[in-house]
Amino acid sequence: MDNNNIKKIGIFGGSFNPIHRGHIEMANFAIEKLNLDRLYLVPVGTPSHRSDTNFASGSDRMAMVKLACSNNKKLYHCNYEITSEKVSYTYDTLLKIAENHPDSLIYEIIGEDSAEHLTSWENYREMIDLCEFVFFKRKGYCSTTNGLLTIEAPLFNISSTLVRAKVKNKESLENYITQEVEEYIREHNLYR
Repeated sequence: MDNNNIKKIGIFGGSFNPIHRGHIEMANFAIEKLNLDRLYLVPVGTPSHRSDTNFASGSDRMAMVKLACSNNKKLYHCNYEITSEKVSYTYDTLLKIAENHPDSLIYEIIGEDSAEHLTSWENYREMIDLCEFVFFKRKGYCSTTNGLLTIEAPLFNISSTLVRAKVKNKESLENYITQEVEEYIREHNLYR
């Protein structure tokens, strides 16, 4: 599909440390509910505030996202934040995607936990002109953010923290991540 035929785009960012089936199911749910032509999964660059020693490198997280996207024609990986030499904000990524798809409607897809702090995001006002915000309902949150599209998605009881713990404990990952991502984690000895 060339860029001229792409009318609706979703952007779904996260640490993806690692990407798991819950992320993929949420992405597919957004594609279906919003009738998207394409959804970009955007791993964040390494955050400066993280002290977590189990935070995989940007290149490893990007490789896992690529593997997770490989069997879905509407899922794409986006390395803008991973390859950025400066602190990369969602606004920067949104700008680049908007420049590449000037005639597309763009949805910035976030969790309800992020929606609570949306107005404090860097360049929030400018972002409103570039995209439409959509948020997934999350267990334990009751957002009062008005004017945002809401996706009432099923609650996926998977987290990257849970996956990392299972890797460390040498437990089965079959129901949590794709086989390709599991093989990558084992080959590169991640999360041990």
